[in-house]
Amino acid sequence: MLKIHYGFDKFRPGQEEAIDAILDGKDVLVVMPTGGGKSLIYQLPALVLDGVAIVVSPLIALMKDQVDSLNRIGIPATFINSSITPDEAKERMGLVKKEFYKILYIAPERFYNDEFVAALAEVNVKLFAVDEAHCISQWGHDFRPSYLYLSKAIELCGRPPIAALTATATPEVKEDIVKQLAMTNLMKVIIGFARPNLQFGVVRGNDAQKLQMIVDTVSGLSDKCGIIYSGTRAKAEEITDRLLVAGMQAVFYHAGMDPESRSWTQENFLQGKIRVIVATNAFGLGIDKKDVRFVIHHDMPGTIEAYYQEAGRAGRDGQPSLCLLFFAPKDRFLREFFIKGDNPAPETVIEVYENLKNYETERIFTTYAEIIEGLSDKVPDMAVGTCLKILEKEGYISRSSEKTSSAYLRFINNHQITLDFVSKKAKKQVEILNKLQTRFARELFEGWEFDLEEVAGILEVEREALVRSINAWKKAELVEYNPPKRGTEIRMLKRVSREDIKIDFSALREKASRAYKKLDEMEGYVYFFGCRPQYIMNYFGEDDVKPCGQCDNCLSGNKGLRIKKEEGQEITNSAGYKKRFYSKKQKETDFDEIKIEKKTLSTKLTQLETLELFTKGKNIEEIARTRELVVGTVVEHLRFLVEKGLIKNIDKLVDKKKQEKIMAAIKRVGAEKLTPIKEVLGEEISFDEIKLVRATIKR
Repeated sequence: MLKIHYGFDKFRPGQEEAIDAILDGKDVLVVMPTGGGKSLIYQLPALVLDGVAIVVSPLIALMKDQVDSLNRIGIPATFINSSITPDEAKERMGLVKKEFYKILYIAPERFYNDEFVAALAEVNVKLFAVDEAHCISQWGHDFRPSYLYLSKAIELCGRPPIAALTATATPEVKEDIVKQLAMTNLMKVIIGFARPNLQFGVVRGNDAQKLQMIVDTVSGLSDKCGIIYSGTRAKAEEITDRLLVAGMQAVFYHAGMDPESRSWTQENFLQGKIRVIVATNAFGLGIDKKDVRFVIHHDMPGTIEAYYQEAGRAGRDGQPSLCLLFFAPKDRFLREFFIKGDNPAPETVIEVYENLKNYETERIFTTYAEIIEGLSDKVPDMAVGTCLKILEKEGYISRSSEKTSSAYLRFINNHQITLDFVSKKAKKQVEILNKLQTRFARELFEGWEFDLEEVAGILEVEREALVRSINAWKKAELVEYNPPKRGTEIRMLKRVSREDIKIDFSALREKASRAYKKLDEMEGYVYFFGCRPQYIMNYFGEDDVKPCGQCDNCLSGNKGLRIKKEEGQEITNSAGYKKRFYSKKQKETDFDEIKIEKKTLSTKLTQLETLELFTKGKNIEEIARTRELVVGTVVEHLRFLVEKGLIKNIDKLVDKKKQEKIMAAIKRVGAEKLTPIKEVLGEEISFDEIKLVRATIKR
């Protein structure tokens, strides 16, 4: 079957072992790097088993492509998600019950629908596969509450063998996947995370420098295909503009685009018609483009999992490829903003729930903006989304997919008066106005909720022309108009008083703490002096990993420096390096010792430049003069270096007797705040000296 349907002569590592376990009726946890062939593990058994394989996947945008690919190779498959009508879903489910299809792809949100879950119980399910399984773990980097419904669905399907698959999972996430899915008789197939064909590097620079370095790097990579990731939509568009001005082919991709534009961009990139795509993290999940030669991050991601998943989209064909991360210290602030949005205050969660209770109906269609209006403090949209996730997870509400509401239109005056106000030169407006009067005179006079697409079709005009005309009339105060709103449909499951809300906020605080810890680990990668792939492998629990020999730090060839991690484990690093970038003059697949053609760039992180001067014997004032920095900035660098264990002895920075006095004061009043320590010590000792001594405690 492997040869007949897929054209392969042999399995990739781990595939055969996992498939055999499924066919033996065992549950299987599969952790494979991106491009390792996870989908084959549930597709092939589906052909052998006498029944249907259910595949739960969050990749709604790609389901159709996956199903089309399977049908082309003779595997009958279909999907059910929000992109099809209820009638189409019902028809497909009927064919699934008759086993016309061997594989059914389902979006996890479908399990909110009781009718659908009941229908699923009538299907002869022989395998329940959970793709992107890390989404079920609240300790993972992409937790989705809808995945928590899967264990119940599995039981309703008669408890078939479970295959849980992911590309990125720490040891604790693996444990959580097994626990949440209640997996038993389990076989774990863990293929090493290492991707030896990927070359990793980190480059420091401010925003202006980052943009120029991205242009230089992409230019130096000639006609290679690649992805550039940005933390925000606005930055993605800005980077795209810079590349276009520089004469390079590039497009942006983010969740703020309409579905048609996103689909067009994705399809053209996959077909090789677009060379470079600049995207937020909305792009890439499930993308199977094998010849991506570089993945560049404009700023630091929030977790190692997210970074490695995105970087792993390079070189899926096994050819040498580049993974480059640009970094500035302020990148952390953006990530902390996201963490705060993902971890709202308990009072905000309760307020959102109280706001929803004000609606009398069980089903509510609302927008985040409307919810925010009812809160005592203004919070970002992201925080509202997280509040809804929490309430959903705790069983107070359920949510279907996002929907767009109807537009509302009412003419203030009668048709003739309105027509007189419209310029005769605006022929399209006059045409649309007359057509509306002919078809919808009564509705327009009374006030009317309608679908823009549908009405544009009835009037036989372009939707954009209809919208432009209505907006022009609104500006002239001829109509009342509320454009359609994109919002969330919420179903109230429980209505309880504020005092009776049972939510474990201590667990949520722990979640926030873990998010900050993951951010620290990501930042640790940036400041790491040793082999970068080794750092990543260690993070995922693989300790016996040799240096790659080709990342920026390995190529520097400097001697190792010992740093202590929080747990006390020692790791070897190398210090003092300059990175070089890929040149057009090199061979197409030779990424060793990469150069940028236009200029050689110093890529030491600012703290490391300070460390180098300190190790040469310079004092704080001399370092500040040499680097043209204020003394306070240098002190902050040194404080960071002391905390990270890169400076072990601070006797050259703070007199020993002063150190003893500061330590005594800290024992007396604690180390949390500087001011109480300073009040104990008086004017003899400076805040800077206190900071440096306090840093020795934190390392």
